[in-house]
Amino acid sequence: MGTDLRDLIGERLIVHPRLRQQKLFVSVAEVERLVADLPPLVPFQSGQYKDADWILDWDHRLPSRNAVLRLGAYYSDTKRAEARSIVEQKWSEIQQGDLFPEFDVGDFAGVPADETYEAEMEIGHPPARLRLVSEWRREVDPVSADRAVDIVRASQSFRDIQTRTVVRPPGLGDLEAAEWTPPCESGHARWAIDVWYLMTYNGMVGEGRAFLVDHEDGRVVRERDFQFRAG
Repeated sequence: MGTDLRDLIGERLIVHPRLRQQKLFVSVAEVERLVADLPPLVPFQSGQYKDADWILDWDHRLPSRNAVLRLGAYYSDTKRAEARSIVEQKWSEIQQGDLFPEFDVGDFAGVPADETYEAEMEIGHPPARLRLVSEWRREVDPVSADRAVDIVRASQSFRDIQTRTVVRPPGLGDLEAAEWTPPCESGHARWAIDVWYLMTYNGMVGEGRAFLVDHEDGRVVRERDFQFRAG
């Protein structure tokens, strides 16, 4: 099923009550602007989109300065039904607690889906890039991981890094197939694998080079520097 999930936002958009109370995202024009700024979504591997829910969540501030656009994409009616049940439960809990504006109420984080995305947005501005937040994005199967690492190792750009690097502590490890990256994040036509090469780590902050690998084409399609902070 070649469903364009952006077409569903008009009928599948759930707006948090605290946003509605502020008259935010209640007009057709606002929803149309949301759709215009969203990239196409491509299902992972052999998955096919059956349905989706779009949620505009609040930032727990009054007045709100930001919102969180959430997308839950479903490959099956079973997953869709599971998600809808939890959304309805959360909606009921929010309504029950929404007695006074000075009291905080819950949000819609944590609704299960086959693919879960989030995008932060400043009120009155387009959403930021959709990010895949499904936990399985870090679960790269061994065959795909080994192929992605081999592709990076054979690339000229990686050989150049090795040539320029004078000292690199051995404890930093080898190339690592870190995560799957969807097209809406990378701008590449297909899902790709982000392969990380850690260059420095002082116990708190790590820095390195990331290679986006199209393992079907067998090539590195993009590179970037990355940084992370230990939790």
